[in-house]
Amino acid sequence: MKKNITRRNILTASAAASVAACAPSKPGKAYSAKTELPSGVFKLGIASGDPHPDSVVLWTHISPIDMRQSSVPVEWKISLSSDMRNPVQTGQDMATRAKDWTFKAIPKGLEAGQIYYYQFSAEGVTSPIGRTRTLPVGAVEKLRFAVVSCANWQHGYFNVYDHISRSGDFDALIHLGDYIYEYGVDRANEAMTKAGRLHQPPHEVLTLEDYRIRHAQYRSDPNLQATTANMPMIPIWDDHESSNDSWKDGAENHQDGEGNWDDRKQAALRAYFEWMPVRPPVAGRALSAFYRDYKWGDLMRLFVWETRLLARGAPIILEDYFDLFQTAEGIETFKSKILNDPERDMLGVQQEVDVLRALSESKAEGEMWRVIGNQVLMGRLTTPDLTPYVTEETIANVEKQWPPIRQFVELSKHRLPVYPDSWDGYAVARETLFEKLDTKGINDLLVLTGDSHEYWANNLTRNDGTKMGVELGTSSISSETLASFMGDGIKDYALLMTRSNPDVAYYNAEKSGYMDLTLTPQKGQVRFISVDTVETTDYRAFEAAKFDIKKKGRSLKLDSPKGLNVKQRVLFTGLG
Repeated sequence: MKKNITRRNILTASAAASVAACAPSKPGKAYSAKTELPSGVFKLGIASGDPHPDSVVLWTHISPIDMRQSSVPVEWKISLSSDMRNPVQTGQDMATRAKDWTFKAIPKGLEAGQIYYYQFSAEGVTSPIGRTRTLPVGAVEKLRFAVVSCANWQHGYFNVYDHISRSGDFDALIHLGDYIYEYGVDRANEAMTKAGRLHQPPHEVLTLEDYRIRHAQYRSDPNLQATTANMPMIPIWDDHESSNDSWKDGAENHQDGEGNWDDRKQAALRAYFEWMPVRPPVAGRALSAFYRDYKWGDLMRLFVWETRLLARGAPIILEDYFDLFQTAEGIETFKSKILNDPERDMLGVQQEVDVLRALSESKAEGEMWRVIGNQVLMGRLTTPDLTPYVTEETIANVEKQWPPIRQFVELSKHRLPVYPDSWDGYAVARETLFEKLDTKGINDLLVLTGDSHEYWANNLTRNDGTKMGVELGTSSISSETLASFMGDGIKDYALLMTRSNPDVAYYNAEKSGYMDLTLTPQKGQVRFISVDTVETTDYRAFEAAKFDIKKKGRSLKLDSPKGLNVKQRVLFTGLG
């Protein structure tokens, strides 16, 4: 496999950066996550998702007692009371081998803004009772969401899911992708290899059957089950639900000899629609056109867009342009002709039209918050100049595993994108979208982002400095953070990254965790909740940082930071 320039390659090089380190976080309250895998007909749990004001998707999976059957009848009921007495609706349908024994019901005519309880029965067995809710209409005073991304079975235990399931009343779980990972057991980390927490099937997933087995394995986790049983889920895939660094016509991790990419993509999407609590694909639309919007009364509009498999062009691989980077003229040619190629697309024509329609409608109806569920970082991030910080000793150590390190350190002073796979690699598409939104007076986006395994609080701006809103990025559920590679060097790098990028207000790549986001008519508030370890199920959870999000003119601003040390606070205020 070709080893391209990656986030870990880049940042490992800067581990010796000599900026003052962050203060350690408080340890927080101790927890012990569930580890015993359930058994029986409903051993893979229950879930709900894709809520509307009058309906919601109810999901489960059946493990038939007699596997020779081709179908099993499943009954479901939904009630206003947790004891399931006097259900408001009941129904029956078949779970079939053809859909990998997954089952969905979509009760209609429900009451808006209402908490409901649901349960399934099959083979003489009843499932656990789940809790869900429909979208509200009219005046809404408060919303609260758990925002997550990047759960790698082979990188750690799902302690983050456990903490979410314990942490009170969320309106929904917003999952921004990398719900599963496609890798084989050769990509497990040392701790999980020792623990025996390895992928099934053991090879990289390629076929429909492979993807189904992998989804089933992730669904066996009791902490994931506890979370999805307690709140509706609004998910969108990123790349690992298909293959690493995927785009419409391929993927970095799709190699010669692994079959046709389109066949693999369709297999991954079919398994996703079977195994996730989402509505069926829209008739006449490609499976990859999985974008939609949700309206929470007069308070919020959420548009969840798709930036991987529908329209995205191939990502830029910086290594491919090293020859061009040898001169100042070559650098400028790269930036103008390659990086700023107007043909590099992310959303596609129709999705962009629908985004603009939904957000314009939200603005016209006076909704307070316009929120985007986004997969990869949208803020403008360029490499800090590493040359003053990276020693010959560091280069010699890194060079053994990544030969281009010397060239990259030299190139860092040219301020190239840190993450070419993010919106920075599709800069014209981002600027064009921002221009269209700006023209419509929509400068107050609240963008929620996954993928990076890092916490971010970014200001979103156009190339001319026009403010477009705020981006909040979540860390991972279990996928390795940069601290796994850099150790304490990540503390220094976080400050260097913040200082070098005017749009970055806060950056933290130390621990796994999630975002606890609350929105009211007056302000928003985000709490970055971290867990101290994913290598054992005994963990502590703590608040790494907290910010308010407030209106400022036509846009938004980050305010009232908590949990920042002196140097972070200086950088937050723009004085560093």
